[in-house]
Amino acid sequence: MNGLVANNFYSMQENIKLSLLISLPIALVPFLLGDASLIPMVIAIQTFIFASNTGTSLKMDESSKWNKFELTLPVTRGSIIGAKYLSFLLLILLGITTSLTTVMVQKITGGELPQQFLLSGYSFGLQLAFCSIAIVYPLILKIGAEKSDTLLFAAAGIAVGLRFLIWYLLYLADDTIAFRSPAVDLVSLASALILFAASYAVSLRIYRSKEF
Repeated sequence: MNGLVANNFYSMQENIKLSLLISLPIALVPFLLGDASLIPMVIAIQTFIFASNTGTSLKMDESSKWNKFELTLPVTRGSIIGAKYLSFLLLILLGITTSLTTVMVQKITGGELPQQFLLSGYSFGLQLAFCSIAIVYPLILKIGAEKSDTLLFAAAGIAVGLRFLIWYLLYLADDTIAFRSPAVDLVSLASALILFAASYAVSLRIYRSKEF
């Protein structure tokens, strides 16, 4: 499985470098603009941007015919799907690690860093990442990677819509709950994690029955 994960990252290495070039500089935005309220948005972008590389690896697998060749390797289809989802988790972890630069900049410069800003930023970024991957990957297995970028944007939109729906349902139960509240953050993140786990099961079933 280690080799499969390494291959996934090898096919994404240029896009990962581009993600770093984008995510590291924007850590300075709240400091340069003197607006701490931008911290959640910056952290969410940094956390999500690496997960947006999901389609890159799948496109290259398809164009190079690797998705057919890997079936000849002495690994099970379950291991192949497991390696993909492990790669997705590592991409998200890389996004989280990169987002710590925003926290460091605020700490070093003595800027404002409320705990709620961190919770809001990470919960939204992780929800976007987990939801987008959970929706996109099974669809790519089913219809191909050609339109993976379009699917990713659509999935991100669905993730945002899910967050609004969760807020609305919680608001109906308690009209004091705001859109950017800890309750919405935690329920949205929990829903994304459940969706991600379900996505793994669906992807495994699709891949095992898929004929190349």
